[in-house]
Amino acid sequence: MIRPVRLADASLLAEIHADAFPEDAWPALGFMTLLANPGNEGFVSIEEGGRAAGLVILRTAAGETEVITLGVRPAMRNRGHGARLLATVIERATQRGAQTVFLEVAEDNPAAIRLYTNNSFVEVGRRPGYYRRKDGRMTALVMRRDIIEAERRSS
Repeated sequence: MIRPVRLADASLLAEIHADAFPEDAWPALGFMTLLANPGNEGFVSIEEGGRAAGLVILRTAAGETEVITLGVRPAMRNRGHGARLLATVIERATQRGAQTVFLEVAEDNPAAIRLYTNNSFVEVGRRPGYYRRKDGRMTALVMRRDIIEAERRSS
């Protein structure tokens, strides 16, 4: 199940993010700040039993949607949470009239890169040193997906 997040979910979002990205965890206050900005919204993926497995925060403005962060707890990966969250991003982008969706992904994350390329994202740039790692910095791949008219008509 996917559900929208509220400001009151900031601590939960920080917990999920810390599990998914232990080297670059964001604090609850950061999520509160993000969610308070117009155009920003978030969703969580909930497992059977009610445990939050993953999150996505996105921003839509000027015809573009940006995935600010998308992550799934390591123990809950490979169960479709990332794919459902990404489908929610595409659906919201389409509903909000975006023509493109952008995101960054660490080049050392082949599972996420595969998820994005399998969902019609293509690499359009690189950001050297974008992500923190315990042994240094990692390059981010900038990826884009164009929203096609068929998606717009089906929503």
